Amino acid sequence: MSPERARDQIETAIDIARERVSDRIDELDRRLRDQLDLGKAAGDHAPQLLAAGAVFGLLVGLGIPKVLLRSIQLGVPIWLAVQIVKKRRDAARDLGDPVP
Repeated sequence: MSPERARDQIETAIDIARERVSDRIDELDRRLRDQLDLGKAAGDHAPQLLAAGAVFGLLVGLGIPKVLLRSIQLGVPIWLAVQIVKKRRDAARDLGDPVP
């Protein structure tokens, strides 16, 4: 095989590879744009968003009851503490340490 022909074959292979990569990038771009389209997601979930907004507006309009406010004040820190403990327990389990 002559060096000229080998060079042509290599250049052809490179061009084909570039086209394939370009096609894959375009496909990934299309998929991401479809999945991350907030307008479409909002349109698909419009009734739920409307209901959530109405409930939130009602609660704000009534002056969020103290019980609900207190449960949020206590619930969020407790939830965070539970998540931290779970992470540490999973990390210890992954390392092979005995879990209490």
